[in-house]
Amino acid sequence: MGWAGLLLATAACLIPAARAQQADPRSDAPQAQQTSPAPQIGPADPKAASPLAHESYEKRKWSGYVDPGERVPVLHTSDKLVFWLHEEGELTSPLPAFVSAGYGQLTNSDPKYGTDEGAFGERLGAAFLRQASMRFFSDSLLPALDHEDPRYYRKASGGYAGRALHAAEFTFIDRNDSGQRTFNSSDIAGHLAASALTPAYYPHSSRTGGVVFRTWGTSIAGAAVNNLFLEFWPDVVNKIHHRVH
Repeated sequence: MGWAGLLLATAACLIPAARAQQADPRSDAPQAQQTSPAPQIGPADPKAASPLAHESYEKRKWSGYVDPGERVPVLHTSDKLVFWLHEEGELTSPLPAFVSAGYGQLTNSDPKYGTDEGAFGERLGAAFLRQASMRFFSDSLLPALDHEDPRYYRKASGGYAGRALHAAEFTFIDRNDSGQRTFNSSDIAGHLAASALTPAYYPHSSRTGGVVFRTWGTSIAGAAVNNLFLEFWPDVVNKIHHRVH
């Protein structure tokens, strides 16, 4: 069984009963949508909704980011355990793996597969496996265990510097299921766990503790870059949408 299969099997074995979470009582913070007669962005029971409302509900549920003041559906434990699969299905999902493999091919950095024609394919395969395992641990398994919300909460207003600082800070301080700020242990520990697995599929010369910790540090920096993308990319999409209409 490959590592991807192992991750799926682990998720299937660890799904416990879903727990309902409480919304953030603060009026200025994004809040999780509870089952209620008057939901904000979609009905409490999507099956009773129109097809358009159901689609909106699902899109917001699996979105990687939350806008300020937006009431979003609660991610129960079972939802979190498959959240990484929805991330893997995004159109932009393969981009980091291609960037990592391309950079490694140019610099012959770890994992050291060489620079011949087949090396890029090996690097790309390793990058996809590393990326999937990091998303599984950081955005699914550990958030399900420590009750953190794997979604990114945008600042979405103010100057570029302040928003960029918010994105970088969110790498270390995120929100729990109640909307309270907390240390982002799922991201930090999740990337370390995935980095610790790399000796299982890296070439022999790259199976060292130094490579594991460098991979961990690089992955944390990559998480900060991803937050920057989630902070500013919706602005670009909204501008394009506005011009089209």
